[in-house]
Amino acid sequence: MAVQSTAGVEFSGSVMRYSEIEQVDSAFKLLRLGNCKFEFDASSAIYEEGAVDRIETIRRALQDIFQGTQASVFRFVLPSSGMSRFTSLVPSVVSEAERKAQITFETSLLSGDVGFGDVFPEILDSKAEDGLEKYSVSHVTPLISENLNAVGAAFGDTTVELVPSTNAAFLAFRHFAQNSSLPGGAYLLIGAYSSLTDFILIKNGASQAHFSIRTPFPEDVAYHALLLANRFGLAYGDITHLYVYGEEPGPKFVPTLKEAFGEKVSVFNPGVIVDLDEDRFEVGFPIEAFVPSIGAAIQ
Repeated sequence: MAVQSTAGVEFSGSVMRYSEIEQVDSAFKLLRLGNCKFEFDASSAIYEEGAVDRIETIRRALQDIFQGTQASVFRFVLPSSGMSRFTSLVPSVVSEAERKAQITFETSLLSGDVGFGDVFPEILDSKAEDGLEKYSVSHVTPLISENLNAVGAAFGDTTVELVPSTNAAFLAFRHFAQNSSLPGGAYLLIGAYSSLTDFILIKNGASQAHFSIRTPFPEDVAYHALLLANRFGLAYGDITHLYVYGEEPGPKFVPTLKEAFGEKVSVFNPGVIVDLDEDRFEVGFPIEAFVPSIGAAIQ
């Protein structure tokens, strides 16, 4: 019986959200879930400033929260606002080394080679007859990687990994779909955050597109959701279901999205992934805000 414990951590404004999940074979058990609020903007400290004293404060907080943890891996969620992202088309016949070289070159070209940093290619669904593989490529600067590795140094014998927020949400959805026995079809995930809104289109279990854009008004979210579906030849009626997650998205976005897509819109409750009843938490608890951290912890 294989047992492994992994932690997922996400910073958003002054809040650090975290989860720890134990995997026994193919089953998941939630060991830890919660948030910690700092007196400063923790996300800016990680993704912009790199102030040593604030990084140390965050590191100590993480150490306190996870005291006694058995997690062998800490995965930190990278927000879309802290990354650059582009789509790369790679010939399907090339070797892994050639694929990596092409994506590395394109990243360097598009990012301005700012010390380079870390690159995260996520394969998207593409037609075999095209002879091409499509990747959604995310990139973060060295400063962000260094800050998160410094925070992760709270646990010297653990591995620190980074995962883009949309990748983590997609992984959460895949397990959610399996555990909920969702039918095949086209699904939209919308991650609502104060800076950017994430859009993920999934068709028959395969990721089709990841993109992020600023949406000042709820109507903008509905517009870009419809536009994304249209780009892939889908009308609003072709979407099987639309799930919204992120920072308290329900009251703000769901009513407007229902005007565009009908009743096939709901807030994403990832509790089923770790075998929790939907009413496990008190009314008003923003479980949808933990979708990326839970997704990071189970990938």
